Amino acid sequence: MTMRARWVYSAILIPFLGYAISFNDLCERAYTVSEEMVQSNGRINAIGFEKASAMASEPLGIETSAKKVKGNGSINSGNSGTEYGVMVDYSLRNPSLRLAQEYEFDLIKKGAQFDLAAQKGEIQIGLKRDWLVYGLEQERTSIFVDKRDFSHKAYQAGEKKFQAGRLSRLELLRLESEYHSTLQEVAVSLMETEHAQHRLKVASMMMDEVRIEDMPFVYIDSSMLDDHLRDAPVLKSLKTRIEALDASITTLRHSMVKSVSVGLGMTQEPTQNSLDFRLTFPLALGSKNDNKIAALMSERSALVHLSEITKQKLQLSVGGMLEHLGEREKRIQILGENEKEYETLFTMAQKGYEGGKMGQFEYLAAKNVYYDARLRTLELKQSYIEEMSEIEKKIGRIW
Repeated sequence: MTMRARWVYSAILIPFLGYAISFNDLCERAYTVSEEMVQSNGRINAIGFEKASAMASEPLGIETSAKKVKGNGSINSGNSGTEYGVMVDYSLRNPSLRLAQEYEFDLIKKGAQFDLAAQKGEIQIGLKRDWLVYGLEQERTSIFVDKRDFSHKAYQAGEKKFQAGRLSRLELLRLESEYHSTLQEVAVSLMETEHAQHRLKVASMMMDEVRIEDMPFVYIDSSMLDDHLRDAPVLKSLKTRIEALDASITTLRHSMVKSVSVGLGMTQEPTQNSLDFRLTFPLALGSKNDNKIAALMSERSALVHLSEITKQKLQLSVGGMLEHLGEREKRIQILGENEKEYETLFTMAQKGYEGGKMGQFEYLAAKNVYYDARLRTLELKQSYIEEMSEIEKKIGRIW
């Protein structure tokens, strides 16, 4: 392994220090360790070399010949002997064809760059989704921890009442069962939180906790739909493919005369020497090119039709999903208001319980209603994030 390779490998595995970083910085790091992007960058570089090779001048060609000649008369005639010939050939490429081929390579590279941009978009979408889900899982874990701690205190209080004869065995078992249930809820939630964080670490190859400082949960602004659809990588890719077919058609039309070969040489004969000049025009006559052009034009028509269909389907699909998100947003806001009401009810129940005006199980029921309301809000937020991520996958970028 070379020193440069060792340095790159070590740099990839160097852990971050655990501080929060910007979303763009995290994406840039994820780009460098993406297998797909490594291959795409290599392909873009290869296209540059392929273009340079195709645009390079043809090498000189040398043609030599030697043959026995026999003059009129006897074998010893002065016209008999060996004839030697040498000629240097150089091909001059058709300038129009050269420009067409150069433009064709530029479009191939442009298409590869669009593919690279699409891969960047996929990475951004995945990182955003995993980070927002990670934040929800943390909040969900916090709720379950509060619920567990509350249930534990209720169980401890129930044990004292049971020992004092103020609580039945059945009621104590009910408190114990609820406490054990909260333990499982905390364990499952912690596991989901670790999974979400692990996905972030794998995508960026970080060893410490990934924390992003500038990617909060926000609702989608549907007024940006037209702009995002116009910049959708799938539509840009189709447009580039159509342009590439146009360039191929132009190349074929200019390939009637691909190059002109110029030859300069000399011939030595027994009785004389001569200076030779040769000019060769290769022609692409017949229906071969016409059929190729017809095939490309047929493919172009199909791509134009496909582009229109894809655009319309994107508008319908994303438009419908945005309507769903609008409904989810309203429900989240309503649940938020309900959550405040349940919190007020829980506070009142706590005061009533502490004042001896409310039974323990009524108090626990009020507590569970409050926690369940908070969890329902998180569940709806997660479904919002999932559908938002699906929309972003369709348009090929984060909103």
